Amino acid sequence: MAMPLRRVCVHAPHATRVVVATAGGTVQAQRGEEWVAEVDAADGECYWLLVDDGPPLLDPNCRAMINSVEGPRSVFRPPWARYPAGSPLTASPIVYELHVRGFGRTFRGCIEHLDHVASMGANVIELMPVHPFDSSDNYWGYMPLVWGAVHGEYATDPSHAAEELAELVAAAHARGMHVWLDVVFNHTGEGAASMPARSLRGLDDAHAYRRHVDDGHPNDTYTNDSGCGNDINPADPYVRELVMEALERYADLGIGGFRFDLTPLLARDGGGLIDRITEWGRHRGVTLIAEPWDLARYELGSTMWPGDWLQWNDRYRDDVRGFLRGESGMVATFRERVAGSHDLIEGGPRSSLNFVTAHDGLTMHDLTTATSERHRSWDCGDELRLQQLKNYFAVLLLSAGTPMWVMGDEFGRTQQGHDNPYNIDGPLTWVDWKASESWAPLTDFVKALVRLRRAHPPGEFRFYGADGVVDESEQSRSIAWCSNDLYVIVNSWWEPVSFTVQEPGEWKLALASVPPAGLRVAARSVVVLVR
Repeated sequence: MAMPLRRVCVHAPHATRVVVATAGGTVQAQRGEEWVAEVDAADGECYWLLVDDGPPLLDPNCRAMINSVEGPRSVFRPPWARYPAGSPLTASPIVYELHVRGFGRTFRGCIEHLDHVASMGANVIELMPVHPFDSSDNYWGYMPLVWGAVHGEYATDPSHAAEELAELVAAAHARGMHVWLDVVFNHTGEGAASMPARSLRGLDDAHAYRRHVDDGHPNDTYTNDSGCGNDINPADPYVRELVMEALERYADLGIGGFRFDLTPLLARDGGGLIDRITEWGRHRGVTLIAEPWDLARYELGSTMWPGDWLQWNDRYRDDVRGFLRGESGMVATFRERVAGSHDLIEGGPRSSLNFVTAHDGLTMHDLTTATSERHRSWDCGDELRLQQLKNYFAVLLLSAGTPMWVMGDEFGRTQQGHDNPYNIDGPLTWVDWKASESWAPLTDFVKALVRLRRAHPPGEFRFYGADGVVDESEQSRSIAWCSNDLYVIVNSWWEPVSFTVQEPGEWKLALASVPPAGLRVAARSVVVLVR
């Protein structure tokens, strides 16, 4: 029985010879607008590209790849099926960021823990990257080898990695949740120019990457505003097509949103690629999220992000951490963050994705065990730890904007103070589900906060001090606000503070990180009243 012919199309404009190789032989590609070869091959068969006298290369448009003992290899497989998109969310997004291996080891393993996420009230899971990557020196997955495939090591059957990702997405949909995906199009895992060519570098090195020209650096070296050795060239038509094809494939699996790593690097063409992604996103009905900075540019609140994009708000992270650890002179800034960061982002809460923790940095638990100026963290001691964790969650979930936290924060997951475990695949970075039981009071508190937020979504904010006007002086460390029948009091002072409710109505205690004595609010605590 004859094997099907596989058409391989290769963009290598400067090559003089392109060969598609398999274990069974080689096929010379024919030059036209692209190099094209037809190969007799079965599903699951590996192939690689040979360009002139260069090393074996991955097909950057392949739908599957493996890391073999000989190196990374593309794999023939049929086009992915198209799966249904999720029904519209019935409530505004609450985002739970997770790493597939750390959370459940595999896509199917993650499904086993979705009920926990749903029980927390989160209705979006944001997956860290699932592009194929070399896992021998990387855990997070931010060094993609190809963009439009799925990491086989996250599947129980690597040849069906895309289908198993689709199973996870469908399982989330069945629970009323959406799945967002962190995508890394700003660089490739080929790293610096001194590293081996794996794909684009061996096919079109002249156009696929941005280079320094007359700017004080050695001419014709890669720019490295990604910090990963290279920056892709978003103006290159072929790079753009690879990006758009990858997005289309993932959306076909039911993915409902995309968070773009180091997004300003995709706008180095003047915004053409961002415009194209925006138009595509509106057509596909997916959510688009910017990480609005890279190593050279900080673009939080920039006009380069259309109004329907969400933006990761790291100023929210830093200012909330600073206020809750008791820094001086923070009341005015904290007030802006809680109300939606209108001072930073034109869309305010509509565009602000708020977080206190994400994959990059300390876990929420570890914010309470390490005193660090860089992380705006404070070792509060064992007696205050649960209280301080409740404070973080209370502020996060009762602020205006889209809240997000990272897997396991709701039950005190620790990385033993490690703030950058990008290459650690082991118990340090895995969720310890057995340990979650000992943090039930925190988990229950977070569930209650989410229920309050759902019942009283943040609306107009009115701010008060302990007995009237907000005190924004250097030594002030307390504030209250009223929004949609919730009255929230935050005391970051190291002594109790007596408050007077400044809004009419009959108020009763809904939640508190430490029960107050009447309206005498305990030191370093949050009290939530409802009417």
